[in-house]
Formats: sequence, structure tokens, C-alpha cells
Amino acid sequence: MFTYGNLLDEMQMFCRFGAETGIVGESELGQQIPYVFIGQKNGNCMIVQAAIHAREHLTALLAVCQAKYLLKNSSLTLLGGIYFVPMVNPDGVRLCQEGVNCLDGDDRRAAIAINRGMDFSLWKANAKGVDLNVNFDAEWGCGTENEFEPAPQNYVGTKPFCAAESRTLKDFTLRLNPCVTLSYHLKGQEVYWQFNQEGEAAERDEKLANAIAAYTGYTVKSTPGSVGGYKDWCIQTLQIPSFTVEVGSDDFLHPFPYSQFRTIYEQNADLPRRLLNTVVSMRQS
Repeated sequence: MFTYGNLLDEMQMFCRFGAETGIVGESELGQQIPYVFIGQKNGNCMIVQAAIHAREHLTALLAVCQAKYLLKNSSLTLLGGIYFVPMVNPDGVRLCQEGVNCLDGDDRRAAIAINRGMDFSLWKANAKGVDLNVNFDAEWGCGTENEFEPAPQNYVGTKPFCAAESRTLKDFTLRLNPCVTLSYHLKGQEVYWQFNQEGEAAERDEKLANAIAAYTGYTVKSTPGSVGGYKDWCIQTLQIPSFTVEVGSDDFLHPFPYSQFRTIYEQNADLPRRLLNTVVSMRQS
């Protein structure tokens, strides 16, 4: 398993090899949410975020390995820079992996009550029971599977950005003003790109989604009734292409086996660089 402690160790490794690292912000429980930057700062940047859902912690390892791939292959053309945020939801990941022993007092009691048991291996939310990927201000609270009380998954929160993690990712994104974002989730081997785009924007984003599918071998899908996600907010607010990629075969159940990581990595290793280069080239043409 790839843990929060492993992530902090990897950030130290990136520093030793001269990569820029930093902090996006802090989680509800005060844990730092780190990033690593690879590339050049020329006004063209991309955000790759992962593990916004706790049980999908394998995607954090994927984002770290993608950053390592670019660091090792510095001769590859990169028409901008990529900010990798491997673990947006460190509290939730720790709860999923360690159980309630990572929480204290009222937080522990509340989590047990929300989960209705002691097995947190399928937990998706943050430590407060907010599903971060339905907490963004993009048709917030209108999803077909939304919950309106704290839950292991799908609870929208009391209002958009009420969760520290979604709020800090929003602020980080607005500060950087990326030209494209990529969100990694688990599982299904699918690519999602739609959120009310029309005309040229829809044509652009569908073309890019098809390119992602061609590279990964995944399938382009639509998600009617799914709203309030980071991808949705990026499309609506920044009017940029933004994609969710669901890695991992549906042949496997959660908790998803790390034995499948090599296949997932090989399908996605160079995707961030290729996507950023394509978007920058389209903007310049």
C-alpha cells in the first residue's frame, strides 16, 4: 500500500533531485497536502490530482511515478510545467488504511458512527464524512447519487467548498490558472470529459478525450447525473479542458489490488506530458 508517510518520503526524494516541491494547503486534520512541479514556468501549466477519494490511494502512487518518469526523462519535450498533487485527501487515506486509530476523540467516535462499523477499507470521504469530489461549486447537490448527511461516500457537505481539502485545491487552481487538469480515480478504465460544454469547446474536449482513450486503451464515457466534481468545476469556472480518468479494470473489487499497478502505470506513464503538449499546441495554432 502507498501511504501518506510514503508520500512524504517521496517528496524528500524529489527535493534531493532538484525538483520543486511545496504545499497546496492543509487537510481538515491539519495534514499537509504536498505537490511536486516538473517542467518549466512559461505560462502553460497543468494540474494532475489524485487520491481525492480515500480508497483510491493507488492513484497517489501513480501520480508520484508519473512525476518520477518526467524527472528521469528530462530530454522529452514538455511545453510547460505540471503540478502533481498525488494525495488530495490524506486524512481519508489514513482512515482507510489505518482505521480509526489515526483519529482522536470526537473525530473517532463520529467516524465510527458514520461508517457504522470499524472496517474503513472502502471509505471514500475525508475524515469528516464529506465526499470531496461532490463538494465543488458546479451544480452542487444536484447529483443523482448525492447524500445529504455525512457518509463514507457521496455526501456533498453543508455547502460548496465546506471541506478544507476541496477549498484548498480550488484556491491552488485559481492561483495557477492551468490550461488543463487531469484527475485520477479508480476504477473502470474510462475517460470523462463532459460538463455542459458547447460548440468549439465541446469539439476540443471530445477530441482530447479521444486522444487520452487512444493512448491508455480506455473508453470515453459520459456521466449523466454526476456533478460537483473537480473536473466539473474546472470546466465551468475556468472554461478549460478537464478530464477524469478512471484507471484499473472492473474485473477487480475494492480494495483494489496493488498487483495491478504495473499495468496501470504502463497505460498512463506519459499521459500528463502528452496531454499538456497537445493542449498548448492547440492554443498556439
